[in-house]
Amino acid sequence: MKRISRILLIPTIILLHGCSVYKVATQAGPADLSGIAVGTSRQIVISQLGAPKMIDTDANGHKQDIFEFQSGMHQATKVRAVLYLAADVFTLTAAELILWPLEMTLLESATCTGIATYDGKLKVESWMVTNKKNSAQNC
Repeated sequence: MKRISRILLIPTIILLHGCSVYKVATQAGPADLSGIAVGTSRQIVISQLGAPKMIDTDANGHKQDIFEFQSGMHQATKVRAVLYLAADVFTLTAAELILWPLEMTLLESATCTGIATYDGKLKVESWMVTNKKNSAQNC
């Protein structure tokens, strides 16, 4: 019985070791939306957020870009990776059973949707950002 436990424990330790630490280390920071406001040119919006997911026209016939982007936590919160690593070492990676699902659900980056409507000169006329899915993170 002890031998079977050891045989199962070693692969578990190898597979689970550091998953939450890796997730914290690779998480995106908050999206930089500071340069986007009414009057900003379309080129600047696209250079900051990338290519729009969809291009449409609104009811008034104005061009509209719909962007989808990730917005994570402030980079200073990555210090929690040190605590996760300590928990992994102290519990022989058993902490991963709690920490990794926590990172994958509550502490995951928010998927945000930004809708930019442009005037005739392709300057932002209105700008709206929302969370695409329910998330603890704000866009």
